[in-house]
Amino acid sequence: MRILSLISELFSEKKCFSCRKLGHFFCPKCLDDIEFYKPYCYLCKKPSDQFYTHKDCIPHFPLRQVIVLTRYRHPGIKKLLRHAKYYGKYQWYKDLTKWWKNFFQDNVISKNSIFTPIPTPLMRRWKRGYNQTQKIAEYLSDIVDIPVNNRALKRWIYSKQQSHLSQSERKKNLEGSFHVIKNSLSKDTTIYLIDDIVSTWSTLLEATKILKKWWFTDIRAIVLASD
Repeated sequence: MRILSLISELFSEKKCFSCRKLGHFFCPKCLDDIEFYKPYCYLCKKPSDQFYTHKDCIPHFPLRQVIVLTRYRHPGIKKLLRHAKYYGKYQWYKDLTKWWKNFFQDNVISKNSIFTPIPTPLMRRWKRGYNQTQKIAEYLSDIVDIPVNNRALKRWIYSKQQSHLSQSERKKNLEGSFHVIKNSLSKDTTIYLIDDIVSTWSTLLEATKILKKWWFTDIRAIVLASD
């Protein structure tokens, strides 16, 4: 029954998750009603140009920039992210990134940069049929002209799903999960980690820690929603 339900979800018509009109997963009118973040420092939450981490915050938070589009607590966003992640409706990412094209173009540095999707454990990716962060990265790549690189970061250890764990358990759960694959990337490449939802930073910080061990210094992130 679950397989039939997933097939039905995949091939059903697009309906706005807010007003239920056909044609979009989020129609233009409802997108205009969503509260989008103004640029701020992700650590201290105070205003910051282009979402850069403040100089005083960097010693406590190694990501140079964390671009956050909207709030996860919005009921429509929460529902849609879940469907995009688990039920094959990842085209919503395309609707959202295309609609807010100027937002991303204004805040992303394209020169000598790559998009690196946060990798999903192989078994989880096999069950879903895709990695949602890969889809986000591909759609973003289409609008800001930055290549997607899947080989910068790999996930070899099957860890428990983060959403089922406490904050302290999340950090421990991810230890040793990520590995850098040897490649020809220059150490001064700007790496944008791509994720769908961020709540405790654990995933981004663990990925950043591994990348820094390989002497990458300019590590940033783009996430669609945060608490």
